[in-house]
Amino acid sequence: MRLKYRLSILFLAVIAASATTTLVLVRRSTETMFRSFVFDGDSEKAKAYTSILAEYQLEKQSWVGVQGFLVGLPQMLSLSLNKEIQGEAGWTTLGKYPVANLRSLMADRVVVADLRGIIVADTADELIGTTHPDMHLDHGVPIMVNFQKTGTVLVGSMIDSSLTGENERFLGSVMRSLVWSTFASAAIAIVMGLLFSVRITKPLGILAKAAQEVGSGELSVPVPIVGKDEIAELSVSFNEMKDKLKRLDDAKKQVIADSAHELRTPVTLIQGMIEGMIDGILPLDGQSLESIHEETVRLATLIDTLRELEIIESGELELSIEGVDLVEANRKAVLLFTATASAKSIHLSHDCPIDFPSIARGDYLRLGEVIYNLVANAIKYTPPGGSVCVRNIPGPVGFVRFSVEDSGPGISPEEREKIFDRFYRIDKSRDTKTGGRGLGLAIASEIIKAHGGSITIEDASLGGASFIVTLPQYDS
Repeated sequence: MRLKYRLSILFLAVIAASATTTLVLVRRSTETMFRSFVFDGDSEKAKAYTSILAEYQLEKQSWVGVQGFLVGLPQMLSLSLNKEIQGEAGWTTLGKYPVANLRSLMADRVVVADLRGIIVADTADELIGTTHPDMHLDHGVPIMVNFQKTGTVLVGSMIDSSLTGENERFLGSVMRSLVWSTFASAAIAIVMGLLFSVRITKPLGILAKAAQEVGSGELSVPVPIVGKDEIAELSVSFNEMKDKLKRLDDAKKQVIADSAHELRTPVTLIQGMIEGMIDGILPLDGQSLESIHEETVRLATLIDTLRELEIIESGELELSIEGVDLVEANRKAVLLFTATASAKSIHLSHDCPIDFPSIARGDYLRLGEVIYNLVANAIKYTPPGGSVCVRNIPGPVGFVRFSVEDSGPGISPEEREKIFDRFYRIDKSRDTKTGGRGLGLAIASEIIKAHGGSITIEDASLGGASFIVTLPQYDS
């Protein structure tokens, strides 16, 4: 099932559960509050009856005849009210329909119980003579005569918890209004939920389609970014992934092309010399075989170098971690390359101006390989009469650092990002004899990364390039 449909069903389920819960709770709360309101009203009416019934008890000294008194009370009040307004012979609109009007005003059922709990009066004529427990009579209002309780009066909901027809109709209308408003709110919420689900899932559908395109090899078309939410962040990350994949794919193609180019030269030379010997053009002597052997060794070296780089990049490089004194390692490298530098009239020096931590955490042989590679490259690209300096410089807290600087032509900022790629050479026309194969710096960079460090390029104070190596400090 598609995500937008699942989200729609989820919205519907949540809304239905919320609406049902709200309806039940609000209905229960409304009914409870309404019943409480009705009970409070009946309680006030019962208090009014107590004063009338107290006068009756005081006059009669018993409850005999109280049933007839309660039944005829509306008629008595109607006549009394007429006399108060119009006199003995008067007649008013209220007097025209006295009983009907007062019955409407006094339509609630009234029950009177004596001190023993026996019902002595009931306007509904149903409970007379029955005995009610004290727990039931506690809901009523006591009738007090001369500060003594002579009975209890109960009105409406005090007698029966069920509501009257009029009250039930009112409560029913409230409940119907509540149900319809709940359904209307749920319908609006469902429509809005559907719209939101479509809006949420649409970018995800675009991402799914883009993922299929990536699977088929299409890496050039970016995913459109809409909004600033998490899905937009996912789209940004997806585009960054596509860019990285494209760069990796381009790099892979470039590596294959460069590898083929580098391997083709020795293979072509070997093939040409062997074919010349077979055809009798070249003599089959020791000098020819020595040339073939030289190209074979060069080919084997190139293959071993590629294999070493593959091992390092795949994380399979095994390091023998120990404390490596970079001051001593740099000094040793300078001594080893002094003769090579002198042959080109290059001044090679080692500079360690201040005392600071110089013990790196690393593999002595691998770090030596990096230092030798950087020094050899610096000498190679520095013109005669120039200078190369290996410096031990302060690094960040927890790290040690050194640099290899030269007075050569330097490296432009655009080239610095590519200089550590396989087979990359700044001078495209430079052959392998003068410019190398472009693998040394790639290997050096991967070795430093394997140690948890970094290697960067900056402008040197000598005028050329400065390769800065940062390594974790060794904690003994």
